[in-house]
Amino acid sequence: MRNSTDTTMVAQNNKLKFFKIIAQILLYIICIFVAVMVLFPLLSLLLASTHSSTEIMQGFSFTIGNSFFDNWNNLMKELGKQDLSIIRSFFNSCIISFASTSLCIYFSSLTAYACHAYNFKGKAFFEKFILFLIIIPGQLGAVGFYALIVDMNLLDTYIPFIVPAICSASTVFFIRQYLRANFSTEFIDAARMDGASEFRIFNTICLPYIKPALATMALFGIISSWNSFMGPMMFLTEPQLYTLPQILYFLTSMQSIDYGAVYMGVLITILPMLLVYFFLSKTIMAGVSNGGLK
Repeated sequence: MRNSTDTTMVAQNNKLKFFKIIAQILLYIICIFVAVMVLFPLLSLLLASTHSSTEIMQGFSFTIGNSFFDNWNNLMKELGKQDLSIIRSFFNSCIISFASTSLCIYFSSLTAYACHAYNFKGKAFFEKFILFLIIIPGQLGAVGFYALIVDMNLLDTYIPFIVPAICSASTVFFIRQYLRANFSTEFIDAARMDGASEFRIFNTICLPYIKPALATMALFGIISSWNSFMGPMMFLTEPQLYTLPQILYFLTSMQSIDYGAVYMGVLITILPMLLVYFFLSKTIMAGVSNGGLK
């Protein structure tokens, strides 16, 4: 009787092991499929940037072409005809993206710290108001914001992109949740007892502690500002001030489109963001995972 029971348990264990192996195999297949779907557009972009416009129009190819440097030269020629420079536009995008993101990260973190460290009248309403701001599309105020910028004579400047980004509701909410989950107010009380000022506590204790959250929101902010198209098209009319998305727009709006040059321009546009994510990936994953825990 006992032998039959042991045999049954062994059979059940073997079945469980078999199903676990099948489940793991299916999981690996799904992960590989998702990875291929995510990486395929990037691969197609890299390969297309090495082919000529004629070869691209004939269809997609998995081979590496011989027109990489020709596409670069054609890109420079096409932009030079319109007094445009992709190098200058690259630095313009860097100025807007990094300046606006730096201000947004610091002052949004300062706002989130105030919500976490202090108990003040109307705190609950203020936090709900932040959530309300997140769900409002920014495009709703585009017309009024444009009229304000015109009245203040701030067209063809970078101020409309940098100053309004000084604080973001979504960044405040994310960092507030990260502080609530990971940063105890006991640290703040201990620093106050040692005589530290509030700004010193925030700058020397809070900011280093929440570095993963800052890196996460910095990446999102840089990508959002880097890929912004509507704002630059509204406020920038001088070619010397154009950003990379505007450059790509003019490349695709010409009568005779050089697809090789266009793909080269797209590659130059997205390559910096890939490098930023590559160097910050571990910190970003830590920020995303810890920010959702409590």
